[in-house]
Amino acid sequence: MVLPARALFLALIAALPANLAYSADFSYYPPGTLLPATSGQGRIDRRIYAPGIEFPIKLGSADGAFANSQVYRPGGQASGSQCSLSNYAMPWTDNFCEKRDWDMPLCPTGKGHQGQDIRPPTCKAGVWESVAVEDGVVASTNPNTSSVLVLGRSGTIYQHLHMAPATFAVHPGDQVRAGQTLGRIANIMNGGPNTTIHLHFAVQQTVAAGGVARRIFVPPYTSLINAYRQLKVLPSINSGGQLGVDPMRELRPPP
Repeated sequence: MVLPARALFLALIAALPANLAYSADFSYYPPGTLLPATSGQGRIDRRIYAPGIEFPIKLGSADGAFANSQVYRPGGQASGSQCSLSNYAMPWTDNFCEKRDWDMPLCPTGKGHQGQDIRPPTCKAGVWESVAVEDGVVASTNPNTSSVLVLGRSGTIYQHLHMAPATFAVHPGDQVRAGQTLGRIANIMNGGPNTTIHLHFAVQQTVAAGGVARRIFVPPYTSLINAYRQLKVLPSINSGGQLGVDPMRELRPPP
């Protein structure tokens, strides 16, 4: 019996050791899939808002990064260790619009999480570098919010949060190139180690919302998938500015 390519892929993955199975290859749930269902209502949107960006974490050829929630997985607001292997495993999960109190015009409820949380390859603070994703200028740095904002040449604003302020490698007004180090990822929020070790990456653009052009947060998930695929030299699935479906890597949402 000859298995279809996707079935063969999943069979091979299932045969691997548990802690290696999902990190062996890139996989992700569709845009707008929030886990668990109590996390809120995601935005189902396949538009690639920032198609030319580089991935915001500097990775080696064998390194993986893990986009997922910092709330429901161990080490977020739930119980358990932030260094649990379950946090450092595929598939990726969107968490734009996850339940928060911030006003978010593009979210179904009008409120939600403003960006995408990404864990670096290992659970170590002050090791992994966050980099500029586009040529531009540093708009601001803020030690209290542990953030660096970059205004890209395209007019897009990129937010990199939760880096260790002592590792900031840029200052307001600096010109930066895509791939240039901004700082090192940590667990800093509100001046102290008040979150998990991860990068919060957010994107602001001027888009239509409610019939009015406004500068607001837009979904970064598809742009990050696109950038990660480029980094890992995977075939492009950018179809006219929309994220196409890769049946080998885009998984069906869990029941």
